[in-house]
Amino acid sequence: MKSLKIWSLAVVLLMAMVGCDKNPDDGGNNPQPSGGFDGIEKEWKLVSVNDVPADFSVYIQFESGMFAMYQQVYTHDYKFYDGEYKINGKTLSGSYFDEGDWRCDYTGGTSKDGKTLILTSVEDNPITCVYEECTIPQEVKDEALTRAIDVVPFL
Repeated sequence: MKSLKIWSLAVVLLMAMVGCDKNPDDGGNNPQPSGGFDGIEKEWKLVSVNDVPADFSVYIQFESGMFAMYQQVYTHDYKFYDGEYKINGKTLSGSYFDEGDWRCDYTGGTSKDGKTLILTSVEDNPITCVYEECTIPQEVKDEALTRAIDVVPFL
C-alpha cells in the first residue's frame, strides 16, 4: 500500500512538471478547441496529457449537467466517480457527489469537428488533457460499479 502511495505521488508530480507545448507552428497536427463546450455531451477517452500519450485510462461521459468518470489511474481496476458539471462562459467546473469539487476549473472546449475535447486546467502550472470521442466499453462500466474512496479523482 505504501508503494502505491509513492507511485501515485510520483505520477502527480510528473504531471505537474511537464510543460505545455505552446508552439503555434505545429503544422495543424494538434487539435484546437473551438472555444466552447457546446459539443461536450458525449463519451470521451483521455489520449494525452501535455502532448504525451496517456499511459493510464480515463473515460468521461457528460450528459444533462451530470458526468460519470471511469478511471484506471494509480490502480489496476477502474474506479467510478460521478457528479455535476457547469459551464460558465468558457470555463468548465464540477463537483463530485461524494468527494467535493474538482481540483480546479478548466478552459478549452471541443474541436470544430466535435471529435476532440481539450481541457486545460486553470492553475499556476496548467495541464492540457486531450480526449477523443468514443463509446465507453461496457466492461469498463461493469468493472467500475463501486465508487472509489481511496483513490484521488483525475479531475
